[in-house]
Amino acid sequence: MKLEFIDYLIIAIYFLFVIGIGFFLKKKIKTGNDFLMSNRNIPLWITSLAFISANLGAQEVLGMAANGAKYGLYTVHFYWLGAALAMIFLGVYMMPFYYGSKARSVPEYLKLRFDEKTRTFNALTFAAMTVFSSGVSLYALAMLMEVILGWDFNVSIWMAAGVVLAYTFLGGLTSAVYNEVLQFFLIVLGIAPLVFIGLDKAGGWEGIVQHVTDAKLHVWKGLDSPANNPMGVDFISMVFGLGFVLAFGYWCTDFLVVQRAMISRNLNDAQLTPIIAAIPKILMPV
Repeated sequence: MKLEFIDYLIIAIYFLFVIGIGFFLKKKIKTGNDFLMSNRNIPLWITSLAFISANLGAQEVLGMAANGAKYGLYTVHFYWLGAALAMIFLGVYMMPFYYGSKARSVPEYLKLRFDEKTRTFNALTFAAMTVFSSGVSLYALAMLMEVILGWDFNVSIWMAAGVVLAYTFLGGLTSAVYNEVLQFFLIVLGIAPLVFIGLDKAGGWEGIVQHVTDAKLHVWKGLDSPANNPMGVDFISMVFGLGFVLAFGYWCTDFLVVQRAMISRNLNDAQLTPIIAAIPKILMPV
């Protein structure tokens, strides 16, 4: 694919716009509380979209599409069993603890609830997970740029990381949140046409059914035994392994997403943030 001047202009405008958000908000960042907590002054609809968008990136757009091709409709469980129920539990049960503690982060809450050793352990494990997760996202983005646009792999990684660093450093969490909302709409608007184009190319749903094995067209059927489904898991592993251990362990403690609820204006908004975010999360597999 060869890019024309107008294409590069659009890309440049986008980069300038997201960095510009950071510059615009920089003057409002006067304290550490402003940088980390946005002074707890972000409206509910922003925190809800930011909550879902913080977990919607290259790993989801590319990775889940690949999982869909490999495992079929069983992939929806990553969003339903593996996300929605835990997000609702977070809003109903966990947010009163987090928000009421006045802590600025999950690690800080753990220090208040337990001790410094617990906070340090959580902070280090979260940092390690974030480094690996961000590395996968940057790798996927750079690979996409290299394959589709012919851009240099290393340049793509440094450019993407530099843009994120710039608007986060300038505007703190507020800048990150508003950019996440922008990216949510760009991702949805970008994927939606591909869905219709893909369905048309495949001959509609009937065409998909004709060319995809039956084992990939079910959500629950075949989970009686790992040998009966392409994912290689059984019902107990799916429900308790993914739906309970992994889902609740991630969505109820991950600093990246929980922080979006903690910057809400009040406890009611903080509780509603992950609950409202669960709605588009359920719809994303579509």
